Amino acid sequence: MRLTWVAGLIAVVSPLAMAQQYADQPPRPLPLEWQPLFDGRSLDGWVQGGEPDAWAAEDGQIVIAKPGKGWWLRTARMYRDFDLELEFNLSPGANSGIGIRGSSQGDPAFTGMEVQVLDSHGQSPEVWSCGAVYNAIAPAEQAVNPPGEWNTCRILLVGDTLNVWLNGVQVQKDQQLDQRGFFRQPEQRLPLADRLTTGFIALQDHGDPVRYRNIRMRDLSPDPEPGEGYQPLFNARDLTGWSATGLAKWTVEEGTLVGRGGPGHLFSDASFGDFELRAFVKVNRRGNSGIYFRAAPNAQNPDTWPTGYEAQVDNHDPRNFTGAIYDRARPVGVEKPFTRDDAWFDYRIRAEGGRIRTWINGRAMVDTELAAFGSGRFALQGHHPGNVIMYRDIRVRALGRDEPAASEGDQE
Repeated sequence: MRLTWVAGLIAVVSPLAMAQQYADQPPRPLPLEWQPLFDGRSLDGWVQGGEPDAWAAEDGQIVIAKPGKGWWLRTARMYRDFDLELEFNLSPGANSGIGIRGSSQGDPAFTGMEVQVLDSHGQSPEVWSCGAVYNAIAPAEQAVNPPGEWNTCRILLVGDTLNVWLNGVQVQKDQQLDQRGFFRQPEQRLPLADRLTTGFIALQDHGDPVRYRNIRMRDLSPDPEPGEGYQPLFNARDLTGWSATGLAKWTVEEGTLVGRGGPGHLFSDASFGDFELRAFVKVNRRGNSGIYFRAAPNAQNPDTWPTGYEAQVDNHDPRNFTGAIYDRARPVGVEKPFTRDDAWFDYRIRAEGGRIRTWINGRAMVDTELAAFGSGRFALQGHHPGNVIMYRDIRVRALGRDEPAASEGDQE
């Protein structure tokens, strides 16, 4: 049943009405339950990207209290695959958007993608129209209501397949995240296939009065993110908390940690024993890197390869490819790399005692027992001249004895 907030009360829309509204939609996975992303009273579970208090909760709605000052309002958790429903109301000429799979830094419309929210009522469908995948895929038809009326929107994203409904009309049907997409101008190619594969849900402040309500979702991710516990290991501004060895050069560029050349390593100041780490990673053509963990600089020569485990980043090595623990454990059931040069991917590493596991884009890679190292630092690897590697949203959470067991989705 659909729950609708009206002046702080809950009204129930009949299953028949909902079935009629979404009659052409694919069956929804069960028994997953709908979860509210907005409680109707506060912005708990959301992070403001602009000025403090630029966004607010009023009368069961998310509103822009300081138009033009809010940038994006994003969820505190990341979501890979999901079924999202919400309602929005536009003022005349208003522009906004729903960011999906975006990073915490940069513009979610381009680090991930944006389903456009725009007063384009009565206009021909374009790649910037309401319901478009912004600057990538035009909607099948124009389905937004006139300004001042509430609109319903549903976004279903699983793997590389996107479906979008606007006011019950399917405006995106089984769209593949492929080579379509550009940045500001068509000549500035930015293919959907090369963008992040998981990330935050976000709402955009474009300077116009816009209201959102009844935001809920089913998390369909194969590796759903825990609700809390992650802490940033990289502040997206500078190299505070890190120290470099070797020849690689490290810079921070628009919130991205970039390493060039090599060999060399960037060590975290902090050490961890049992942990879970998640990071977005990209390498250039024939690039090579790795995420060392439980590591230390080499005692004989700190400028050479560290001691510790290395979660490999290499999209070409037939044996030690991305997701492997270098020279210690190969991915199980994965015969060759599926990550690509110049495309972002999501790396997850979990170490509990001797059990070491890795996932790439939610797909289980390594599950092994190793006993060589019990704790140590993280180190990001620079490998060779011409090498360019990029990291975003490096987050870690320490695992204690009371840490709950991995979710069912982890047991792929």
